[in-house]
Amino acid sequence: MKKILLLLLLPVFLFAQKKETIKLNYPVKDYTGTTKSLEVIDIRQNKKLNDIVFRGKYYSFVFPTDDLSQDIENWFEKTNKKREKGVNEIVLLVEDLNISNEVRNKEIFCILDMKFSTFLKKGDNYYFLKRYDNMISLNTKEVGGIPDLFVENTQKVLQTLMFETYRATPLDIAIPSHNLTAYNEILKSNYAAFSSTQLKDGVYLDYKSFFEQTPIENYQLVRNSGEVVRAVNAKDDRIPARKIYSFVENGKVYKNSQAGFLDLEKDERGYFVMGNKFMLFPEEINVSSAYFLFGAVGGIAAGIEFNIKYNKALKGEKDKIYIDFLNGEYSFVK
Repeated sequence: MKKILLLLLLPVFLFAQKKETIKLNYPVKDYTGTTKSLEVIDIRQNKKLNDIVFRGKYYSFVFPTDDLSQDIENWFEKTNKKREKGVNEIVLLVEDLNISNEVRNKEIFCILDMKFSTFLKKGDNYYFLKRYDNMISLNTKEVGGIPDLFVENTQKVLQTLMFETYRATPLDIAIPSHNLTAYNEILKSNYAAFSSTQLKDGVYLDYKSFFEQTPIENYQLVRNSGEVVRAVNAKDDRIPARKIYSFVENGKVYKNSQAGFLDLEKDERGYFVMGNKFMLFPEEINVSSAYFLFGAVGGIAAGIEFNIKYNKALKGEKDKIYIDFLNGEYSFVK
């Protein structure tokens, strides 16, 4: 159905085409002065960005020279001309970057899907630094200027990733160069949450401690009317519920969220909650979805309207939303 609709619309859009260039104008200067070089490895099967339909026009997307790897490397060199004291060889792995249309319930959505990972290269080994892996889906009827937003967001995500990479501490797990594309499974096998047959009961304060299976010691959960309100130890030191990342009880794990503690389930891909964007991020009800890529927080809407939309989200359709074990973030990639 999706392909048929787009084909029917295609003759109209062919007369109204527009090319969008991802110009890479934002600064990516390494203020730590530790980076010697940046190498971009593009492992996408399709190196071309797809075209999309948006409000009567047909949009195509390109990088400045139509060579993503070279353009990003040039971008880095342009704002990092003095690197004599740099020692770190950084590698950016481009795993996914795609823009596409999708038809749902006779409405057209624009999809931006991005997955980038960075590594520190030492000899023939790579050491993981940072990752961005997420997607955004925007209804063309509800959000204006989507092509421009996608262009800006692509640059902004890459810029933010580079700034985080410069300051990141690499994992101490060496990934051989011939196995770089298998880094996810190699790293996953080193985390107890994936390799252990039984999760450890206890309270976890962040995603790292959960995936490493190192709960804080000697803390017990306190409930009020069945709801977890805090964790305490024998000295009556207290940790409020809002500071608890997750807890495991009788081998079953519960993940904290703005919708309360949710069951955290596991399948062959990883750990996930059943939910939707507005249920996990109710503040996004009041923010243009275009800003969701950066976790922007909007102002509070009128109480009645907010509650109606939030309750609708709680009762609405839910999907598997995975937790990225390398950064702790929700991934809305399906």
